[in-house]
Amino acid sequence: MVKYAALKRQAQGLPGKKGSQKMAKCAHCGKATTFGHNVSFSHRTTNRPFHPNLQKVTVIENGRKVKKTLCAKCIRTLVKTA
Repeated sequence: MVKYAALKRQAQGLPGKKGSQKMAKCAHCGKATTFGHNVSFSHRTTNRPFHPNLQKVTVIENGRKVKKTLCAKCIRTLVKTA
């Protein structure tokens, strides 16, 4: 019963309990968190996330100011082209 309720909330896009928030993503290129390994000196591997450098930026789009979440690389390319 509990699993069904959690799946139902997830299908509706509602926030559930711990760790069910939507992941941050770049609005321009779609870059998101990827996963890899921490490797210790003894070569024991543990899982770890690699987060992109996301910033909230105000961008002018079609003559309007729009707040977007962009990665640092996309911000640099937008500044270069503007």
